[in-house]
Amino acid sequence: MSHFEIHDQKIPAGVEGNGYEFFYSKKHHDIRCTHNERTVNWDDIPEEAFEIVSEDMAKHPEAVAGLRDWNIHHPKQMLKQYIFCRFGHYDTNPDIDENGVVHAGEYFDCGLRGVCKYEGKICSTIKVANGELTKRETEILKEVAKGKLNKEIAETLNISEHTVATHIQTIQQKGNFFRKFEMIAFAKDKNLVYTNLL
Repeated sequence: MSHFEIHDQKIPAGVEGNGYEFFYSKKHHDIRCTHNERTVNWDDIPEEAFEIVSEDMAKHPEAVAGLRDWNIHHPKQMLKQYIFCRFGHYDTNPDIDENGVVHAGEYFDCGLRGVCKYEGKICSTIKVANGELTKRETEILKEVAKGKLNKEIAETLNISEHTVATHIQTIQQKGNFFRKFEMIAFAKDKNLVYTNLL
């Protein structure tokens, strides 16, 4: 008899169970998915997952408009780009849970953050208790989560310390954060600062 016991271990969706976790694989240069205790390539992702994501796309017409504006028109390519932009990071939270519910897209740095004109339209923005964070607020939060002081953040982003302090105050009000450590914990939970698993 085994005496192994682990409390509060988070296992990515699909590794155990029937949820779905999409991710971009650098090794395969493509979208992959964990589901039903295995990892599958794009061409082997069950059609059920595509149907669920298609229904989610219909709820986000701004994302569909962004994809078309980006000159992506083929339905399968639209679906693929939508999945990459909204769910491309591998984490322990299911993109589609075992009940077929799509969870909010995750924030991850695709390499185009801050320069992509579709940011916040196709990909996810950071939602907090009292709204959403702007691009600049997200940048500030990332720097806070790296443990930087206001002066260092100001130097990194080429803005004044006063501007940094104002943004931090706004982030705290929007997110109901009372201390910087709460902002840091939130940023890590939202993958603003993370250790790459792949």
